[in-house]
Amino acid sequence: MLYLKELRWATVSELMEMHQRKIPFAGWGIKGHNRPFILHYCQFKPSMKVVEIGGAYSDLPQYIAKNFGCQVDVIDDFGVESGEASLWSRWGAREEVQKRNPDVRYIFDRVGNLHSNKIPLNYYDLIYTVSTLEHVPAHAMAKVFLHMEQMLKPDGLMVHCIDLQIPLKLHKTKTIKGLLLGTAGYYLYFWAMNHLAPASRPQLKTLIGWKQFLKKTFGSGIDVSPVRPEGALMSSLNPDIVTEPAEIVYKYYPPAEQPKLFRRNGSFILVIEKRAQASK
Repeated sequence: MLYLKELRWATVSELMEMHQRKIPFAGWGIKGHNRPFILHYCQFKPSMKVVEIGGAYSDLPQYIAKNFGCQVDVIDDFGVESGEASLWSRWGAREEVQKRNPDVRYIFDRVGNLHSNKIPLNYYDLIYTVSTLEHVPAHAMAKVFLHMEQMLKPDGLMVHCIDLQIPLKLHKTKTIKGLLLGTAGYYLYFWAMNHLAPASRPQLKTLIGWKQFLKKTFGSGIDVSPVRPEGALMSSLNPDIVTEPAEIVYKYYPPAEQPKLFRRNGSFILVIEKRAQASK
């Protein structure tokens, strides 16, 4: 049985606290929050079996393996099987990354490939992602989560840090009428899509949309009732959400190092626990 424990925005307040506590990997912006958050939240212990999905070039798996004595895997095809290797090769070939991180086992495959014989099932105590799941096409997301559920041991945990554009956009017309109509229009659109979108093509642009997706994907196999995420309107008014700095957007978002429209891209935390049937 799965239990949704958290579905909330990552906050600037906790980012500043992690900086003050000097938690490794603390920086500014989305990944500057997410990587230290994983270290802070997950309570790593020796012999834990841990996997980062989409970890590719991250140094976090090696840090966890060396400092906590965990068995750490990374599952990522580095774009080779998907034909996107040229996009990622600027950071080095995957074999080179494997040599730099000798304490980590790399599995060159993609989660969601339910027929894979490389990815172990009923095996991991912790599955985590950092800025990965937002790159999965919406129509493939259900397969990815069903696969992760199979990979996770009873009493295991999934901790996902997911990038998401803060959804509500006010109407461009700078009049009271334009603002009201634009705001109401976006609110009604997200309200309808949250409830009507099927699991096969979910609406994943709001936290409520993610909650509905999980409910439709796992049915009675997940309890989502304790969590009440912010809606589109309150998310847009929330000043404490960790967002990507304009410098990062300019340098790395396509087209790289060219002027582009800046939108507030935030990060949210999704935590799911898989409890054994006998657990209460």
